[in-house]
Amino acid sequence: MFRFLIGKFAALALVLAVFAFSPASANAASACKGLSKSSCTSNDSCSYVKAHSRSDGTKVKAFCRAKPGKAASSKKKPTKKMTTAEKKKAADKKKTAAAKKKKAEEKMTPAEKKKAKEKAKKDAAKEKAAKAKAKKAEEKMTPAEKKKAKAAEKKKKAAEKKKAAAEKKAEAKKKKAEAKKKKAEAAKKKKAADKKKKDKKKKDKKKES
Repeated sequence: MFRFLIGKFAALALVLAVFAFSPASANAASACKGLSKSSCTSNDSCSYVKAHSRSDGTKVKAFCRAKPGKAASSKKKPTKKMTTAEKKKAADKKKTAAAKKKKAEEKMTPAEKKKAKEKAKKDAAKEKAAKAKAKKAEEKMTPAEKKKAKAAEKKKKAAEKKKAAAEKKAEAKKKKAEAKKKKAEAAKKKKAADKKKKDKKKKDKKKES
């Protein structure tokens, strides 16, 4: 009976060893190994183990390991490829923006140019600081908090896009109304000019008779 149990435990140990050193587990372990605390906690496939002492008194340093049943992949998600039309549209947009910027700069005085340059530098520094702050805050987040923040950011971007589209629509409507008004005014002026011309012809005809 005792030999039978030993045989069973040996078989179980062998199965566990095979599972532990399977390619997926090996990949997961290698991907998590050596990661810093912030990088480890931000990776859903890794788990951070704090420094501790074993029951025999051996001190174990803090380390990062793969979560059981998860293979950590360092591969990034494939990015969506742009079509030729989308690429052309993006390039045209960039070109137009650059041309507008150049035109606006040409109209500026040296003092205004200096002020604009300083403002751009200040804005870039501000944006860099904001990104660093956001990154630091993200490192402290749990996977659930990250997911929530990502969803909120997506919602915010969608709202901004909707707002921009609404503003564009309103601007187009305004321009259309202005064009209609100008057309009506031009038609009114033409009508008045035609009436004046007609009246003059009538007067001239009366004089002749």
